[in-house]
Amino acid sequence: MLTNYFFKVSKTPPLLSKLYCLIFVLCTTSFLTAQRENDDRVMLQGFYWESAANNPNNWYNIVNGLSQEISDMGIDMIWLPPPSNAGSLEGYLPRELNNFSNNYGTLQDHINLLNTLNSKGIEPIADIVINHRVGSTNYLDFTNPIWGTDAITSNDEVWGVPEYFNTYPRGGNDTGTSYEAARDIDHTKTYVQNSIIAFLNNLKSIGYKGWRYDFVHGFDEYYFTLYNNATNPSFSVGEYFNSNKQTIQDWIDGTGSGAFDFPTYFTLKSVIRDNNYSYLATNGSPSGGIGWDPKNNTTFVENHDTPRYDTPNNVLNSSNVVQTYAYLLTHPGVPCIYWPHLFDWDNTVKEGIIELIQIRKNAGIHSQSNITIQASQNGLYAAVINGSNYDVAMKIGPNNWSPSGDNWSFAVSGNNYAVWINSTNDNTETFTVYTTQEYTSLYSWDSNLNATNGSWPGTTLNNEGNGLFSATISGNCSNIIFSNNGANQTADLYTCENEPYFYDNSWHASPPQVNSNNFNIYVKDYTHVYSWNNNLEPTNGQWPGTELIDSNNGYKTITINGNCSNVIFNYNGTNQTVDLNTCSNTPYYYNNTWHSSPQTTNKSAVGKNINLYQNTVKGDILIDLNIKNTTELVRVKIINLNGQSIDAFSKTLTKGNHTITLNKDKLRLRNGIYFLKIEINGNSINKKISI
Repeated sequence: MLTNYFFKVSKTPPLLSKLYCLIFVLCTTSFLTAQRENDDRVMLQGFYWESAANNPNNWYNIVNGLSQEISDMGIDMIWLPPPSNAGSLEGYLPRELNNFSNNYGTLQDHINLLNTLNSKGIEPIADIVINHRVGSTNYLDFTNPIWGTDAITSNDEVWGVPEYFNTYPRGGNDTGTSYEAARDIDHTKTYVQNSIIAFLNNLKSIGYKGWRYDFVHGFDEYYFTLYNNATNPSFSVGEYFNSNKQTIQDWIDGTGSGAFDFPTYFTLKSVIRDNNYSYLATNGSPSGGIGWDPKNNTTFVENHDTPRYDTPNNVLNSSNVVQTYAYLLTHPGVPCIYWPHLFDWDNTVKEGIIELIQIRKNAGIHSQSNITIQASQNGLYAAVINGSNYDVAMKIGPNNWSPSGDNWSFAVSGNNYAVWINSTNDNTETFTVYTTQEYTSLYSWDSNLNATNGSWPGTTLNNEGNGLFSATISGNCSNIIFSNNGANQTADLYTCENEPYFYDNSWHASPPQVNSNNFNIYVKDYTHVYSWNNNLEPTNGQWPGTELIDSNNGYKTITINGNCSNVIFNYNGTNQTVDLNTCSNTPYYYNNTWHSSPQTTNKSAVGKNINLYQNTVKGDILIDLNIKNTTELVRVKIINLNGQSIDAFSKTLTKGNHTITLNKDKLRLRNGIYFLKIEINGNSINKKISI
């Protein structure tokens, strides 16, 4: 069984001391996290170790041929193998970083696959191997990009080869763990950093959206922050092959990136091996990384390395593997599915995984969903998870269990697992789709083939009066057919709320662009914006720019001259974003990207149900709130003027009136101005306080 660590310690100096183990400390280092709040995405590892060997130069074509099936399953991201020309069949000894023809297929095969995935709304995640590199004809001759011998760390083993005893210049000392199969790269060199950033941007230019970093303990944490800030991936996850939860959490805290939840991986394997499900809980929380920091942990039960490097834990088979996915796909964190489990094992495994994906999606379970563990003992683990749409109960293990209370409906079961849903608190979201083409009707249906807007030809489209026709659809994604009352219909279409506009025979995130002389941009949680035009001239004052003003929709706003602009949001000059660019058709900035409209919600504003008081004698901050639903997850975050924050409260409260008491001394708050971010079931308001 793995060693359990009960206290989370930050490696870098924190702004505030910890309050027991509840407070997550943000380090003073500034970084842009690639991880989304309440991330509901599911990832597939789109290869295994022998993919290139078993399918020489054809793997990209195989994945491309299965892309529609992958999309239909509800997969949002696919982690693809190392993209570069390499000195090894599998790609983990990269040679020419910018040569994207490799043992998995030609450059055109590669690009075709990326285009297909992006067209189906599946984000391609590249396997980034930048700890080490091999030469083109010998140990040292790096090409495409060209690097000198000073790109190799001074303590690399190559300098012990007689042929290279007197070869100079050499780089600095390795900033991490050495790797003997290739040359360790000196990331302190500015030109090396710049060429790696160029390499990553080249990957984005052909269609990649995010990064999976290989062998992350091979060089210092700082450089991951540098590379992510420069390239703004939609998802970032690091491979730190270690069972120590604190070690991985320190890396997460130091980089701002997510990491694979190896502690959960090792725990699940131990559970299967020992039939002891008590391993899955520590002090009432999940014992793996998702028990501490679910937003930044990607869970998995197998990957391309583990069958070879962790042979004592090769305990999974077609009769027991689905119960491990019953855990991953109902729990917080971002789950990652292993390709062979989905496509190479028997149909029972495949069908079981697909059913669990659908339950996760329909219930609205995401990376930060609240979980209450009901049992964790020999032969049984059980938990209730609060999805955004409704609750899910699950159990794994041979012992019997079922959820208590009314309104639970049995969903799925298999060998040593079962799942129930409770849809009485169903508050499923809706979204509106638009088309510029003059259709009269919209027919929509869900993943279970149920019509969601009436029988064929569906509902009548509303004329918005601006060249757009609209209809509202249940859920966050839907299958759709536009028609003229059943005639002249489109093909079967599919979209989600992030791409609601249909024109030019495809879906878009924003309506057709309309020219204007200026436009407003909108953001939350920043105080200033600095903007400049293509001539590098400031358009809203010198750094840190103009102070944002409150708008009437919960956002802060400022007017920008022109139709497009370069932008940096910041907290009065600190904690700035990377250089951003947007145009008038995508003025809203949230979840680290631009959108055409504000973040939607189907719940009432939370501010009406909250009152804030301060007891200056005791140093208490009192928050009175009224919970309208049966249960609601309430979180309180305290943010100082530098943008640094602590999580001061997180608990599921029942219907009725409650008072949350936060003590200044226990939280070790210095006198000054702070913002309270109060969140109820994902909706939040900010309140200013003075201490």
